[in-house]
This record gives sequence, structure tokens and C-alpha cells, in this order.
Amino acid sequence: MKKIFILLIIFSSPLLSQISIALGPMVTLVSPTVDYSGETTDFYAGTKYSLRSGVGYGVNGKIRLGPINAKLSISFASLNNEGQAEIDKPNSKAEVKNSLFMFTIGTDYGFSVPGSPIKPYFGLDILFTSISGSFRFQGTSNVNSNTNNIQSASRTGLGINGGLEIKVAGVTSIDLSLHYNLHNLFGKEYTSGANRIDAYTSLNDAKDPNYSATDEKHPIGNDRTIATIQFQIGILFGF
Repeated sequence: MKKIFILLIIFSSPLLSQISIALGPMVTLVSPTVDYSGETTDFYAGTKYSLRSGVGYGVNGKIRLGPINAKLSISFASLNNEGQAEIDKPNSKAEVKNSLFMFTIGTDYGFSVPGSPIKPYFGLDILFTSISGSFRFQGTSNVNSNTNNIQSASRTGLGINGGLEIKVAGVTSIDLSLHYNLHNLFGKEYTSGANRIDAYTSLNDAKDPNYSATDEKHPIGNDRTIATIQFQIGILFGF
């Protein structure tokens, strides 16, 4: 038993010497895509969420083991848009806001460039996203003109990314990355209601089971994909 313990120490020492931890703040530019983008007329029509790009911030951490990193990040972003609500009513107006709270775990693989402080990498993430917000219509049919909240909902998804770590001093580096995030790969649902306003007060990324092309109270006729493209810049301090 003593010999086995000694062998474990001998073989694990080189591996442990490669392990390091890096942690630091980050700023992100989050751009909605697929059904998360669109015009405000799409939001009223129930086909898209109609949001524009917004800025977020958070904390990013990595556990390094040779070329492989285990990653964890927490971030918040706010997106919004405003414009015309109904296509045939130029004076109608829609305002929509969403807040995204994202918890991400994942891994990436990096490779060093000889003689360069730059380390490219690519990776895969699991996303846990909480989405909430508010909206307001003016001069539209079948809905009031009050500011209404969107009930918070959580979804699970996947993301892919690629980036560069640029060493600037000692164990400190700048981390630049580009992410494609599919936030609601799992957990789509529709919260039923008797009035059109209920189509907007929940996330409602699944098709309304009561949808009809002739029913003004149930406009959501398809599942909707919530996806974002995220450009991220951060500073990693090694420990």
C-alpha cells in the first residue's frame, strides 16, 4: 500500500504542476438572433421577441489543466427595442425589454503558438438562462396600454465558442471570445391564457395549443428559438 501511495504521488506531481486557476471581470456585447431578434411588429404578431443588441457584464473563471480548461461564468445582460406595433397602424407603438441572467459551465481546448503570447482556443458550454422583462403597447388592438411585466422563466441550452487568450504580464491575460448561444434548447413551454395579453406576459417559446390563424387572442403559432451571438472581452488574473 505504501508503494502504491508513493507511485501515485510521483505520477500525479507533473499533472498537479500544470493546474492553475484564472478569474476576472468581463464585458459582453450580446446580439439576439433567430427568433430573439426581429422588428417590433413581429413582437405584436407573436412570431419573434424583437430585441436589439445590448451590453452585459459578469465574472469569468477557468481551471487550467494543460491545454484543456474547465470554465464557469456568471453574467447579466439587458436588451430592448421600440417601434411600431401593428403593420397597418403607423401610430401604434411597442416597447419590449428583456434581462438575461446566465450561468455557464463548459470546457475549451487551447493550443500555444510558438514564440507568441497568443493562445487560441475553442469550446463548448452548457447554459442556464433566466429571462425576464417588461413590455408596453400603445394604440394597438386587443391589449391595454399599461406597462406589463414578463414573468421570469428559466431555460437550458448549449453554446459554442472560440477565442484568444493574450498574455500581457506574468499570469495576467486578456481573454477575447465569440459565442453562439442557443438558450432554450430544452424547456420550451406555453403558459395558457384567455386573452391576447397573456401571450406576452410569459416567455411562451412553445406554440400556443389554442392557436388559430383567425383567433386574435392566440397569436403564437410556432415554437420560438432564443439565440444570441456574444462578443466577450475579459481580464483573467492567474492564481
